[in-house]
Amino acid sequence: MYKSNFIFSFLFFCLTLFSCYNTDNTFGEKLVTSSIRSVSIDTSTILVSSVVIDSLETSGKEVVLVGQYKHPLWGTVSGHSYMAFNPPTYSTDIDRIVRLDSLVFELDYQGYFIGDTITRQQLNVYLLTEKIVLNDNGYLYNTNTIAYDPVPIGTTVFAPRPTSGEQVEVRLSDELGEDLLNRFHNRDQSVAADFFEDFFKGIMIESESLSAESLYAFLVNDTSACLKIYYHLIDDLENSQEVILSPKKETQFNHLAHDRSGTQLASYTEKNVEVESALLGNRGFLFGGIGWYAKLEFPYLNSLMYQGTEVTIEQAYLKIYPQPDTYSDFNALPDSIFLYITDQNNVVTDAVTDYLGEQVQSGTLMTDLTFKENTYYYFDVTSFMQQELGAIGIYKHSLQLVFSSETYTKTFKNLTFSDQEGTSPITLQIIYKIYESY
Repeated sequence: MYKSNFIFSFLFFCLTLFSCYNTDNTFGEKLVTSSIRSVSIDTSTILVSSVVIDSLETSGKEVVLVGQYKHPLWGTVSGHSYMAFNPPTYSTDIDRIVRLDSLVFELDYQGYFIGDTITRQQLNVYLLTEKIVLNDNGYLYNTNTIAYDPVPIGTTVFAPRPTSGEQVEVRLSDELGEDLLNRFHNRDQSVAADFFEDFFKGIMIESESLSAESLYAFLVNDTSACLKIYYHLIDDLENSQEVILSPKKETQFNHLAHDRSGTQLASYTEKNVEVESALLGNRGFLFGGIGWYAKLEFPYLNSLMYQGTEVTIEQAYLKIYPQPDTYSDFNALPDSIFLYITDQNNVVTDAVTDYLGEQVQSGTLMTDLTFKENTYYYFDVTSFMQQELGAIGIYKHSLQLVFSSETYTKTFKNLTFSDQEGTSPITLQIIYKIYESY
């Protein structure tokens, strides 16, 4: 038994000695032993800043965003929508006599909302005086506007129920309805396919809050955001008819605005300017619809390298804690956020991917329903930190904390979090090994 234990101990010693062999030592061919220490820290410096994107593509997203919402920190965001329509198929015989019943604009809820939807809202529809034309690159943006007649052609007051599956209807001007019906019935050239948008340029939709603010979304498809002309034929039975004008989805777009007055953002009106978290109450934030994202920098990561002959990062985890008083049932936390790798010019070079390196990693939301302070988003940033360790100058990189493009262009979802000086500090936990030769 003693002999067996001795052999086992000797073999273990040999393997240990071999694993600590330093191939880069400067002592010729001699065997050099070393000590290895594992260290875990969560105090590595993270610089946080917030940046607003120049503009967001909002055309062709198949959603109407209307209303306004006042965020507790970052001001009031609002949206209104523009759309043109496709000429309908009209088949009633020209010899028949037709009479208008109504012209109605019908909308189906998309399901998304932000703010208190309990109070009643007013939806206004205006007639465009300018044709919607895409920019040369084929898009329209959240900053674009189209001229319209300031006198509404229809108004309705309603209580929003964005998750109910109900429909919102706006009765529009009978004068406009009769004009459209007569032109279709008489096969007027102005409503022929090649001329229709020059005659009927489209509409603008906005929502006014009568008390508390809210912002909500409607679908844009072949059955929602449609104009419907209800009419009947004058005969012995007076049978009812309808003609449907479906929205022109490729040119429909949303104008999304941000009123920063009275907030810490009031003086930051330029695009692509990085606002340090210290100037925003030790906070960083993301905001869909108006294009804010956060930048994360790690200026002293290389200081780890001076703690031993060789240092390697084994694991690295990033935790981002939403500020508790900035989200609620009326302003829910986003399900997903993402990290992208950028160079010194803020140009994206790669993404923080999953452990297989195949998909962009979305931050895992860990929710604590009892204590909001323990709710956080979690990222495994091991690979990024391993590649960054030792990088200097133009080879150093930062991280962009962003939403998906769908979230930015189709919602006003937002996330506010603390920097390392805030109440719920952002944390980078690094587990690394120090190799010491002796």
